[in-house]
Amino acid sequence: MKALVLCAGRGTRLRPLTHTRAKAALPVAGRPVLAHILSYLHGNGFFDVGVVISPDQEELRTLAAAAPGQRVEFIIQRTPLGIAHAVQEAAGYLGQEPFLLYLGDNLTDEDLHPALDQFGNTNADAVIAVRRVANPRAFGIAELDGERLAAVAEKPAVPKSDLAIAGIYLFRSSVHEVIGQLRPSGRGEYEITDAIAGLIAGGRNVVAHRMTGWWQDMGSPEGMLAANALLLDTITTDIDANVDLSTTKLQGRVIIGPGVTLQNVRLRGPLVIGPGSHLEDAYIGPYTSVGDAAWIRGAALENSILLPGCRLDAPTIHLEDCLLGRGAVVETKTGRAVTLLLGDDGRLQIPPGRR
Repeated sequence: MKALVLCAGRGTRLRPLTHTRAKAALPVAGRPVLAHILSYLHGNGFFDVGVVISPDQEELRTLAAAAPGQRVEFIIQRTPLGIAHAVQEAAGYLGQEPFLLYLGDNLTDEDLHPALDQFGNTNADAVIAVRRVANPRAFGIAELDGERLAAVAEKPAVPKSDLAIAGIYLFRSSVHEVIGQLRPSGRGEYEITDAIAGLIAGGRNVVAHRMTGWWQDMGSPEGMLAANALLLDTITTDIDANVDLSTTKLQGRVIIGPGVTLQNVRLRGPLVIGPGSHLEDAYIGPYTSVGDAAWIRGAALENSILLPGCRLDAPTIHLEDCLLGRGAVVETKTGRAVTLLLGDDGRLQIPPGRR
């Protein structure tokens, strides 16, 4: 069975980081989102993967080249007209075979084999992954009759359930006919929830798979940091043999790449430090991912993601819940805690005594 991963979205909630790269190219836990997705699909038995991208997301092709054991094909969606439209654009790749649809702004550790068994054993036209959420108005919502889907609604003002459609779908080829008959929604997109509703209205068997693993929408800064933390919780310690730890205090699980230099540094994992980084007189706390070739002096970091090439010359500053773009620079001598979302090559200087 083929998998189809959708990555062509604009990533507006993650701007300014997505002004200069695709959302699926952003790193969490030291690896790009798409790399995590491809590894996840490979682990669940999907070796043929189509990835839908927009014309300006060619950098994602290089990530697929590092996916061993998988055949990855890219499909261009020239105009972002919704999830169902992306499936329609990929119809030639998918053919008439069943397929898995995976939305590229979600990360999970859900075991897909029970859903695949459910798909095969019930002869369902679709199996839709659902899970309970605290804010159902922000998601497509499923109403169930037993395990069958009775109705779906896209971001309803008054949700009739708290079961979010979690961005993982198994479809048979019957969905292509339904998508071909769709009309744009009020927001001008061809909605996958409308396609599911069309299957239900046509008497097709559409069932729910209740997820039991963790799942995270990482399309916002808060979601990206949450996904980073969930993935870092799964790491095991891996320190390059040539890294000198003689002046480092280390606690918990850490990944430290080659070429890293550490001088009077305290590390409290789980965390990742990318290759070629230099840290001195610094504290790196839990759930932090430091990108390649970072330079950090004096700063304390927790629950943050630094893209490659960041420079922090910030004695006594404490950064929490931060996202810093590639090559971002922070210079300050203030001692207060700071939360930042800083785009590529952004520069922030905080004079002491100002707020």
